[in-house]
Amino acid sequence: MIRTSVSGTLFRYFGGRYLAWVVASGVGLTIVVSLIHAVELARRSSTKQAAEDISVLNLVLLNIPTVIETTLPIVLIIGSMVCFESWNRTNEFVVSRGFGKSIWSVLSPVAVAAFLIGVVYVSIINPIGSVTSRHYESMMNSVFGSAEQRLSVSADGIWLRDEHSDGRFIVHGDMLEVDISSIIRPVIYKFDEDNNLSLRIRAASMQLTDSGWVIEDARVWDRDGVPSDRGSMMLPSNLGILDLGLSSEPPNTIAVYSLPSFITLLERAGLPAVEHRFHFHKLMAMPFLLIGLAMISAGATLTNLVRGRRVRLFTRGMIIAVLVTLFSHFMQVLGESLRLPVILAAWAPALTVAVCGTIMLARMDEA
Repeated sequence: MIRTSVSGTLFRYFGGRYLAWVVASGVGLTIVVSLIHAVELARRSSTKQAAEDISVLNLVLLNIPTVIETTLPIVLIIGSMVCFESWNRTNEFVVSRGFGKSIWSVLSPVAVAAFLIGVVYVSIINPIGSVTSRHYESMMNSVFGSAEQRLSVSADGIWLRDEHSDGRFIVHGDMLEVDISSIIRPVIYKFDEDNNLSLRIRAASMQLTDSGWVIEDARVWDRDGVPSDRGSMMLPSNLGILDLGLSSEPPNTIAVYSLPSFITLLERAGLPAVEHRFHFHKLMAMPFLLIGLAMISAGATLTNLVRGRRVRLFTRGMIIAVLVTLFSHFMQVLGESLRLPVILAAWAPALTVAVCGTIMLARMDEA
């Protein structure tokens, strides 16, 4: 009974200390990055004639969830190494091992705390960030303008699928103007329930409304190939204006809870959903990535070799952060270019880091 009580006390103590260091590191790094961002925004806004209408503070606050997402792995590495270095200085880790506890038992509260940080980020911060990121991009575009054209265009134009109780449509157009939910110079193929072509429609444009597709200057060919001019006509649709508008938005502007259904909608419409699928699986892997980073940080810090040597500790932390970032970006490129399965590319960094951390701690436990 006493042994269980001591174990529970140590678990809460080590877990609380670890969380405190990681949170403090996160707050500090977020403040530093936000201040740099604020200075850059102030510099850019100083060249604008309507500078008095620009709220730098609002822009910085809206961008904080994005800063947290970008810096979270680095924050965990910094917080973990600082925490473990403090354990080295006070000999808390050595004393705990001296009571006969394995390294897995001592570091189990660290793994639980890292996992909880990932869960809190995915379940709370990400949904908040999806809303603030959308407002941030909108404000940035209105203040500074955007060189990025919100179009979904390929070498063969845009292809879109739409289904309704009246039939199935395949649309091919020159381009998709997302801002007004309009397809330029579309060719619409309508199929019946037996997947036989029933109509072919060529038009100047078609725009998605709450009631369906509004087609302008339509010329229709029936099943027998007989053409007729229809002028304006309406086709039903299962797509919504908001869904089509979000199809060109970055994945981080969509909450994790909405991503699965939105990916299904994009794939049903024939729109590219690779980036959204990769982002969803990357979010699901985040808690396990943080556990792996915590274990690697422990393996690099909880040794007498680096005790008191801050420069070497800082160097190791920077090397770990750079390697993990480069590997994650490399997997993202492979996944989004479909050179690797999206799920494998999204989960590879988390699994690789976790395996490396486990190996490092296993070697420490045997020493």
